[in-house]
Amino acid sequence: MPERINVFSVIWSLQTGGAERVVADLARGLDRSRFRPVVCCLNFKGRLAEGLERDGITVHALGKKPRLDLGALLRLSRLMRRERADVVHTHLWTSSFWGRLAALMAGVKARVVTEHNVDTWRRPAHLAADRLLARATDEFIFVSREVEAFYRPRLRLDPARGRVVRNGIDLAPFDGAVDAVAARDRLGLSRTATVVGIVGRLDERKGHRYFLEALASLTGRLPALQGLVVGEGREKPAIETRRAALGLDDRVRLVGYWPNVAEALAAVDVFVLPSLMEGHPLAILEAMAAGKPVVATRVGGNSEAVEDGVTGLLVPPRDPEALASAIAALACDPERARRLGRAGRRQVEERFSLEAARLANEAVYLRLCRSQRKGGGNGV
Repeated sequence: MPERINVFSVIWSLQTGGAERVVADLARGLDRSRFRPVVCCLNFKGRLAEGLERDGITVHALGKKPRLDLGALLRLSRLMRRERADVVHTHLWTSSFWGRLAALMAGVKARVVTEHNVDTWRRPAHLAADRLLARATDEFIFVSREVEAFYRPRLRLDPARGRVVRNGIDLAPFDGAVDAVAARDRLGLSRTATVVGIVGRLDERKGHRYFLEALASLTGRLPALQGLVVGEGREKPAIETRRAALGLDDRVRLVGYWPNVAEALAAVDVFVLPSLMEGHPLAILEAMAAGKPVVATRVGGNSEAVEDGVTGLLVPPRDPEALASAIAALACDPERARRLGRAGRRQVEERFSLEAARLANEAVYLRLCRSQRKGGGNGV
């Protein structure tokens, strides 16, 4: 085994997103005395790559074309050999498909896949490819029990294969005092309003339309309520159109990408995540780290992050009335909201630290490399 283990991570890009954040945080957090992280973006680098490169982590971009691109496969395989990858760790479906094929071609012996989401969109062809490539996968990591329960039968994994490693976050950005009034001023929010916010990618699966519909139903009951939407994505035009149709242009601020998440959360009284599906969202963990009560849908790993009635409130998906009731319950009871927020902060400290996630991933790499040195491992 080499002096340091070369961990070669593969993802489509490092543009802002949950899985992308996990990859970047893990690469940055690895013990550099034992591991050398390299990240390869199949398509383009993205916003998070700059920070990794400043930290001395090599980030490659292959410019892969959509669908079949055998040239990108060859480039990826050559790159793995050039970087002398000991472990290839892939994230999200496209990267896991091409990354494992390239790892086989390059002769990389340790191959790891992290499943981040409950991907109900995968068709029989995707699942057939997943099951075939599972034979060439040494370890599966699932970010929540719900994700594990979704994939284990579909991949036909025996009980000894695969493990849950929940996402973790760096608590340091949320440890310092952030001036909430100044944050509201910068975000264009009222200093006296009760602010309900959602932070995350503007994607249909995040349920922004239900957030807007819930706020629209509360305008008469809670005239001091103001909404905040932080993030970027392809759903922005649809969200803007829906906001206007509901008469919320003056009540809901869309601020796009905001580089300081701790600042954005400091401006919020109640955090909302009305997702239709989730793996184990970093957005909820960050809100809890900031001491904010959470209202979230009971989907995917949300219920593993939020303890209903203790750190937040859980509601059914696609139900703006239930969402509005939960928001109103916390907006009208600030002391309860603060109590839930404090409990959420303790929960993150105890269960969802970045350090715990890093150590769990490092343990997988070490075990696989030791196994390969002894002649173990999977094959096809």
